[in-house]
Amino acid sequence: MDYQKVLKRSWEMVWRYRALWLFGAILALTTINGFYFSLDPGWEFNGERIPIRLTETSIVYLPGADLTIDLTDPEGTILQLNDADLEEIRRLFSRESVAGLIPRGVWSVLIALGIVAASMALVGLFARYVSEAALIRMVHEGEETDEKSGILRGFKLGFSRIAWRLFVIDIVINLPLMLVFFVAFTLALLPLLLWAVGSTTAGFTGALLTAGGLFLLTILSVIISAVVSLFVQVIRRACAVEGLGVTASIGRGLGMVRRHFKEVVVIWLIWIGTRLAWMIASVPALILLSPILLLFVVAGVFLGAVPALLVGGLLSPVLAGPFPWIVGSLAGLPIFLLVMLAPMLFLGGLVEVFKSSTWTLAYRELHALECAAADELPGSAGATLEAASAG
Repeated sequence: MDYQKVLKRSWEMVWRYRALWLFGAILALTTINGFYFSLDPGWEFNGERIPIRLTETSIVYLPGADLTIDLTDPEGTILQLNDADLEEIRRLFSRESVAGLIPRGVWSVLIALGIVAASMALVGLFARYVSEAALIRMVHEGEETDEKSGILRGFKLGFSRIAWRLFVIDIVINLPLMLVFFVAFTLALLPLLLWAVGSTTAGFTGALLTAGGLFLLTILSVIISAVVSLFVQVIRRACAVEGLGVTASIGRGLGMVRRHFKEVVVIWLIWIGTRLAWMIASVPALILLSPILLLFVVAGVFLGAVPALLVGGLLSPVLAGPFPWIVGSLAGLPIFLLVMLAPMLFLGGLVEVFKSSTWTLAYRELHALECAAADELPGSAGATLEAASAG
């Protein structure tokens, strides 16, 4: 395979095939590949501490107050709270208190917001697979006809059975893996039950076994996910480029990887490198684009304020207190986030276009190699390989 040709052509797709930008941005928005944020747990320490007694002479202190945890008592773990805190917890978790925290009219609003959130999640899932199918098929069609499709044509190519098949392929491959890892992580937590024995030694042994098991499973899950991603990208192209069904796409992809393992690994390394490079570059990009991002933040505030004020004004005669404006703010939040993140979505979309185009063009190269090899085989052997290549 001519890797330089594939990468050069993928780069040309990014800058010259502008209809792909929209689908790349949607893919960046609806997948975890577009942005990488570091989370700060926000612990605050005010000088007060919670003592956790592990042995008679070993005590661990955590931030907090008014709580004592004793793991050394032979009767089992003891949690000590003062009377005032215990009464406050009882009051907070009483049925009357929980019911009184939220006015009756707000329940219907919360249910409606839940329905809206679930609907948005489904729309995001739908948009992701439509965009993925569109990116693959637009690049493939452009290479076949030497013509660039427009956005409407892209939606037509994406809104097809191919998008549904890509979704089913992910379910067929990922669901069994998720179940296996769920069982594995559950088994890794079982040694923690040794704390119920009442022995500190047994408890610490169980904690160490669980920590070691979780560490190994985490590393294993990363390795397996990376290996699976290598196969999945080829399987998706077998589906979208050749129009194969779910089972045929999986078989075709596995066979392609087996026959061209070296070439697929090289493209996979390029793909992983692109993801890592974007993860690193997104930090200075945020810094360099901060003046532009600030303008988009201001625009997002103004555009998001319109539905927020509208919803808040409509609900104010029905709901009392701050609840109408809280609901209004939630209604304007998606618009605010979309506008605020627009510059980074654009850059993330370009990365998605490059990655998708690289895999698609590489798959076309491998498919062409197999077709050429089939033409060189005499008689029935060549016909058999051509039939397999056609799916």
